[in-house]
Amino acid sequence: MAGMTSAAVAFKAKQPALIADYLAAREVAVADFHTKADAFKESIGGHELFGTAFFDGGWAVRGFNSPNSFMELPAGWRREGGLKAVPARRTPEGKEHAKTLATLRLAGNTYPGCPNMLFAEGYSVYPRVEQVGDDYFLTLSMVLRDEPNNSLDPEAWEQVKLSEYHAALEAAEEAAA
Repeated sequence: MAGMTSAAVAFKAKQPALIADYLAAREVAVADFHTKADAFKESIGGHELFGTAFFDGGWAVRGFNSPNSFMELPAGWRREGGLKAVPARRTPEGKEHAKTLATLRLAGNTYPGCPNMLFAEGYSVYPRVEQVGDDYFLTLSMVLRDEPNNSLDPEAWEQVKLSEYHAALEAAEEAAA
């Protein structure tokens, strides 16, 4: 498992079991999302889905790609920019499709002991968590602004030197080799 090369700050989990439980539950949520998305894809003739991917790991299905611009779209769908088909919300069928798509969403990551979004100077920063050996590390690509509600819970995360994080990565890679 290669680490983020752009890590500017690293934290080590003080309660690894809590993080392991969260990641296991997240895996189930992701699998459930894919199962629902695959079932929807089959219901529309197997067309490729498209949507919006969010920085926090979330995903929302917005419609499907038609194979060409001549394909007649099923009732309740309209074209949006060439090959993309989205719900035609002015029709009863389109309103139903929009309701279905509203259920095809994967919530973003909400790591224990960490706000969903943090702020660095002029930027939003999204945390990433990875298992390295038996430990869990949370990394940020920029140093956080010192302001209220912009830090990790010290009960859950302990800031470590980047050298400790990189040494753990190297040790895990050597153990895997």
